Amino acid sequence: MAKIKLDIFRFDEATDTVPHRDVVDVDIPETVTVLDALEHAKAEIDGSISFRRSCRSAICGSCSMNINGVTGLACKTNCKDVVKDDGSIQIDPMPNFQPMKDLVVHMDPFWDKYARLKPYLQPKDKDSEHETERRVSPDDMKKLVDVANCIMCATCYALCPVVSVDPAFAGPAAIAYAYRFIEDVRDGKRDERIAQISEDYLWLCAHCYACSYCPKHVDPNWRIVDVKRAAIKDRVMMNERGPRHALVFAKSVKQLGVLNEADLIQGTIGRFNIVGLTKVMPQAVRMAARGKLPPPFMKPIPKVDEVRTIFDSLEVPVS
Repeated sequence: MAKIKLDIFRFDEATDTVPHRDVVDVDIPETVTVLDALEHAKAEIDGSISFRRSCRSAICGSCSMNINGVTGLACKTNCKDVVKDDGSIQIDPMPNFQPMKDLVVHMDPFWDKYARLKPYLQPKDKDSEHETERRVSPDDMKKLVDVANCIMCATCYALCPVVSVDPAFAGPAAIAYAYRFIEDVRDGKRDERIAQISEDYLWLCAHCYACSYCPKHVDPNWRIVDVKRAAIKDRVMMNERGPRHALVFAKSVKQLGVLNEADLIQGTIGRFNIVGLTKVMPQAVRMAARGKLPPPFMKPIPKVDEVRTIFDSLEVPVS
């Protein structure tokens, strides 16, 4: 048996104005999970402790919470792996969500962004036109298997620093699910889905890989990359700054082997966008005054052909 101190975030929006913390001492086997420890604390010590849980098998995604500063599934996190030297485990609600009661958060923003994608198949034709079900080849399904493992636990959303800065960002899970339908050969709304997720600030993703910490190994970061590639390939919303930024970035590195920052700014804003370019002029003046203005003309690095070979082998679009 092990004695563990559960340092729990406490807050009830119905009665509290500010949160506080309670430390609950539990005497439990060393092999139990954080969810087991919370269940014991609620059943035996303080029945007012609130948290979400259901399957206890890392299937439902309900028990996602912040454990010692890292968001994950409580049912999949063993106490002995996270207990601190002082015998405590700090438990908080997921970041990027408004607390409702203790570890329970308001999930509406997460589900609203998911629902905007219309997360169900929208075939080109009617079911009545098919004598049998719509079949998908194994190769086509292989692209969708990883995303299908997503349990919508919102761990990636809670970890996303872009959501922290701009709540309008769709978030990793929603974009990953957009990919799931964009690449489904049975769906007939590919362009509409790409346009929708682009409008929901697809291009704000900073590719920080925070969402790679996924309890089901979906790794939304790479699905975000795939959706961006699909947007460029299908020429959807190419007048937006996001796609232009990606293309001019790739083109600059392929041509020179390094990034031409001056060309990047012009290409992203629009070379003939006088109003937009005028707005960044004060920043350019300040950079010039401090000797940080990038040179207008740059020469390719030595062996730039090797860089171009990499681009060609990966079939990276640059225009």
